[in-house]
Amino acid sequence: MTGNTIQKDSSMTKYWNKSSKSDSIQIRIINSSDHDRVLYFLRTHYYQEEPLTIGCEPKEQDPEDEKFNMSQIVHGTCLMAVREEQIIGVLISGPKTSNEAEHLFEDAAHFGSTKWGAALQILGCSERDSNVYKTYNVSKAIHIHILAVDAKLRGRAIGASLIEELKIIGRQLGYPLLTLDCTSYYSAKLCERLNMDCVNVIKYSNYLDKEGHPVFKPPPPHEYLKTFAMKL
Repeated sequence: MTGNTIQKDSSMTKYWNKSSKSDSIQIRIINSSDHDRVLYFLRTHYYQEEPLTIGCEPKEQDPEDEKFNMSQIVHGTCLMAVREEQIIGVLISGPKTSNEAEHLFEDAAHFGSTKWGAALQILGCSERDSNVYKTYNVSKAIHIHILAVDAKLRGRAIGASLIEELKIIGRQLGYPLLTLDCTSYYSAKLCERLNMDCVNVIKYSNYLDKEGHPVFKPPPPHEYLKTFAMKL
């Protein structure tokens, strides 16, 4: 955890202080009562910039995308960073097992040519090709689906702190591995700074549809979908 941990209670809320009492930030596990405000935060600070979302038409998220990510709350592994009761960062994560790629391809086929179907297809390719279960000799992992920070507060290690807290929770829950797909240049750079292993790379300009055109064309500097992993 970046910064100084000053308190942790039985509900697994973590507090740290970056500079003064007024800057105190808490990390909390997201529960069902947080659903609406977490979704509002993601619509404001995540989807409007997420490369798979803005990299193909229409340039807004598929409702099924939102539905899937919010469904992860039940696992108790989704986190939010809060300052003065305002959400300033969100991490959405959940479990996956060695048949994850198969599930992703099945869901991609179900949703077909929709925007969510296209996203599931490329994520399935990344899951299949990274094959972390064989590489790390594990049967399950905890996977980060979303990492988002308030645009006004980036560069303060909030994203890194959310990941560090998830690592603690993941170990407590018996997960041997943490993984995430970085669709963004910036999230990939964060993973590199955290010394995570890059286990697969897909270049957007090389990921083509049946007509030979790129499926996703996000703006610079986003060129790659990179998958990262870290032993817990």
